[in-house]
Amino acid sequence: MNKSKKLTSILFFLLTLSVILAACSSEGTSTVNTSSSSEKTNQTEGTLPSEGTIALAHKSLDYYIFVAMQEAAKKKTEEFGWDFESAVADFDSSKQMNQFTNFIAKKPLAIITDPNDSEGLVTAIDNATNAGIPVGVMDTPTTGGDVGFTVSFDNYKAGEMAAQEIIKRLEEKYGEPKGKVLNAYGAMSSSAWRDRKEGFEAVMKKYPNIEYIDMPGEGDMRLTQDALLNALSKHKFIDAVHAPSDSPAMGLYEALKQKDSLKKVGEEGHVIFVTIDAEPIALQRIEEGYYDATISQDGVAYGEILVEMLAKYTLQGKEIPVGTTYENDKYYWKTAEIIEGDVGPQMVIDPYVIDASNYDDPSHWANIAWDEYGLRY
Repeated sequence: MNKSKKLTSILFFLLTLSVILAACSSEGTSTVNTSSSSEKTNQTEGTLPSEGTIALAHKSLDYYIFVAMQEAAKKKTEEFGWDFESAVADFDSSKQMNQFTNFIAKKPLAIITDPNDSEGLVTAIDNATNAGIPVGVMDTPTTGGDVGFTVSFDNYKAGEMAAQEIIKRLEEKYGEPKGKVLNAYGAMSSSAWRDRKEGFEAVMKKYPNIEYIDMPGEGDMRLTQDALLNALSKHKFIDAVHAPSDSPAMGLYEALKQKDSLKKVGEEGHVIFVTIDAEPIALQRIEEGYYDATISQDGVAYGEILVEMLAKYTLQGKEIPVGTTYENDKYYWKTAEIIEGDVGPQMVIDPYVIDASNYDDPSHWANIAWDEYGLRY
């Protein structure tokens, strides 16, 4: 072999080795499968910015899942070598609008957000895009605006699934779906909690022998606790309880504990307990035997995927491939469809059930946030 061919072989080997090592070091492999797309894209390769800032205008850090969303976005941003800056609105819509204005003046690569007001933030989003700054939305979709990409969750389906888990256990208990079910629902000003309540009720209304009790918990742990205490005072015994998020659900737990009604699955007097979000506390209660199930909303995936899609497509001047399938073996749910939403390309991550059979799977977002990120309450 002459020197030129030998050098070419060595370079090819090193290049192949570097690709293999890079793949091995990845925590998960994400791809966009374009086989289902009805349109072929002819994009030229763009250049990813080597430096810059991703800015997060977050609605709150009062819930564990919001903290995990921010941390996931931050870590993914840093993987691309960019800076990360965040501002927290504390559920104040005006404050979030002002944060957008401040970020626009700093000219970040992109602004990502979990809107506090799906309608009220539209003007701020348009102001950003008019200034040449793409916007990504996670968790709570907007009703308008020029949004580069949205990663959201099917809250209505999550409510349905929570109700179905309760129905299944009532059937195991009584041989038919009957009993008293309390839903300490969240604030109706939240589109997510409103959808969860509607999904939950749609299932419950199918069963006339179920006495459905709905009381406002407003997403607050103390008010949720009071809701169950009041229900127990009136009805003496409740067969099943539900709250639309894990933070307020702690109030249900404390109320049962206060009334000496906190029994484990299988024990006499156990109250069926199902939540939505699947925070670490819910997985812990499932392990202990106090919760029956929780419906997972992948808080880690939100931030990671939003930054990833903006980096792979929007920030390189490419269109996000609508009609394709996103695949990532890091996540428990593995795949999600990229669709054309009301305000632009969107990915809706399906909810799924976590119970005693699978709570310890390391790919659940709660286990990632707790074990890998080290996030604590």
